Amino acid sequence: MLYAPGEKRAIFLLSHRKTTMDVTVSERDDTAVVSVDGRIDAESAKRLDTVIAGVLARGGKRVLVNLEKAAYMSSSGLRVLLGKFRDLRRVDGEMALCAVQPDVYKVFLMAGVHEVFPIYVGLDEILAAGDEEKREEESTSP
Repeated sequence: MLYAPGEKRAIFLLSHRKTTMDVTVSERDDTAVVSVDGRIDAESAKRLDTVIAGVLARGGKRVLVNLEKAAYMSSSGLRVLLGKFRDLRRVDGEMALCAVQPDVYKVFLMAGVHEVFPIYVGLDEILAAGDEEKREEESTSP
């Protein structure tokens, strides 16, 4: 708070950190990989919601959210992930998270979200597991 010279009223200086978040979607077999780069706060969570909703609208039933470059997540981001997880479950779909950064994982622990989502160490780990499942299904098919 600053006082202007000769004034008795305060001037409040507000600093807004620029919210930047990039979201990309790539397809790997039948899995939509949603990669987040930046801060997931109240404003950017809306964009994440829109992107994942778009995957569902196109008939996607498997979503992997790559949080390798997500530096921060607010409760708004958690709400989006939980909502989309629920939406996918309604259509017999599934959602998993991978490469969760330590600061974001602490938020998951505090909120208990780590017990809801399958969380994998890295993108390669989950995609390799999916490839292995697919090979097993093909080898047991008549």
